[in-house]
Amino acid sequence: KVGASFVRNDAYWGEKANPDKIDVKFYDEEAPMVLALQGDEVDFIEHFSVSGGKALLDDPNVQVIAIRTATHRQLHMRTDMEPFTDKRVRQAIALSLDRNALVDGLWEGKADIGNDSPFAPLYPSTDTDVAQREQDLEQAKQLLADAGKEGFTVELNTWNGFEIPDLGQLVKSYAEQIGVKINLKITDAATYYGDGVFGKSTWLDSVMGITDYGHRPVPNVYLTAALSGNPKIGVWNSAHFANDQYDELVRQYVAALDVDSQKSVAKQIQELLLDETPIIFPYFYNFLSAAKPSLTGAVSAATGQFDLSKAGFTS
Repeated sequence: KVGASFVRNDAYWGEKANPDKIDVKFYDEEAPMVLALQGDEVDFIEHFSVSGGKALLDDPNVQVIAIRTATHRQLHMRTDMEPFTDKRVRQAIALSLDRNALVDGLWEGKADIGNDSPFAPLYPSTDTDVAQREQDLEQAKQLLADAGKEGFTVELNTWNGFEIPDLGQLVKSYAEQIGVKINLKITDAATYYGDGVFGKSTWLDSVMGITDYGHRPVPNVYLTAALSGNPKIGVWNSAHFANDQYDELVRQYVAALDVDSQKSVAKQIQELLLDETPIIFPYFYNFLSAAKPSLTGAVSAATGQFDLSKAGFTS
């Protein structure tokens, strides 16, 4: 592990920080980071996952800071490549998932269920009256039969980070229940993401993949960069989704001046994406930080920043 030290500038003109010095340590993996907090080597962890830091959730000597966010995983399916050119096949994969089980098993309930659009429940513009997609194995099998795609095999690419490999295994298991075989290819982040340019990374080339997205205070980046059919805008469009009606609705949404107007357009976008299903949004999970119980004043943000300038210890 490596680290850095930050010493308070007593000549600073503004309000002074509480700590004289903050030592920051960096860990390559979650396990040693979790043990460091439990072993009093560190006082604060900026971020951990349920899968890697489950021991912290029930530890009486740890305070868990949970922030509701739009942070999520995207399961994309290439709409321009077989076997996913037919939306019924994409719908079938989406219908195979038990989202409640994913939230309970992977996040111990510390997540919101996704409904296959970027509109997380926390956004004021999300229309929560749009029907939630539920697991329906029989309907999924029928859709595959109607599309003439029973029993196909496909490779799912992703990377070895946080709970993502576990999510991949569960997607594979659910797909088996509708007669689809998924071969998992799990690499490191550098291999999966490459340089992030269209045509030069596993992420954007893969027929099927799981990608992680950080929190955004509004859904605009998800709506445009991840789903726009305009290559100059949809630079992260891993599903290669192209739909003129969708692009026009997003233009209207971004231009809307009040929440009610946004919600009216959001409803149409949500329903369109449920029908087309280029990307599965299974859940939006809480951003989790952890600290020693005696530490006060530690602030975490859903976008990954933290502020310890007002931190201190109770006696």
